[in-house]
Amino acid sequence: MTAGDPAACGPATRALRAAGSFLLRVPAALAGLLVLGWAGLIWALSAHAAPTPVGPSWVWELVSNLAHAPLFGILGLFLTAVCLRPVKPGAWPPFRSTRVGLVLALVVGYGALDEWHQSRTPGRDSSPFDVLTDLAGVGSVLWIISYLGRRDAREGGLWLRLGLCVLACVLAAALASLD
Repeated sequence: MTAGDPAACGPATRALRAAGSFLLRVPAALAGLLVLGWAGLIWALSAHAAPTPVGPSWVWELVSNLAHAPLFGILGLFLTAVCLRPVKPGAWPPFRSTRVGLVLALVVGYGALDEWHQSRTPGRDSSPFDVLTDLAGVGSVLWIISYLGRRDAREGGLWLRLGLCVLACVLAAALASLD
């Protein structure tokens, strides 16, 4: 991988780069199947009434809305393996604005479709703020992937970004919980 000296990075940076390199070695057709399978899982989860606690709970609302971030973040991760293929084997994906925009548009579009689906599922509701949480999840994944591809990526910078990503996802989920 051309993302810098592995010895100069911390264990989390090395581990995430290794996981990313593995995913990038997956053939594009198989990566496409991962995208379709994960999208199918999201659809199946949306097809059932969400379990709820006995009484109203803001914490429960926050946690259930926050679940959107990792679900759609992982969808974005798999789409990255399809849409941002490296030019040469072993390289990190090039982050060109059109390709990143495509990943964002596909995930947000699927998030909107999922909200429409939920609005027609008994026991479920939909919210445009859920799509915002989807965007926070995929945006976080793309920001971390982009940082991991930098030669100067270090453990401290990774942890800072991960913390900011968690904060952004929690804030988006909180907005969805107020809706």
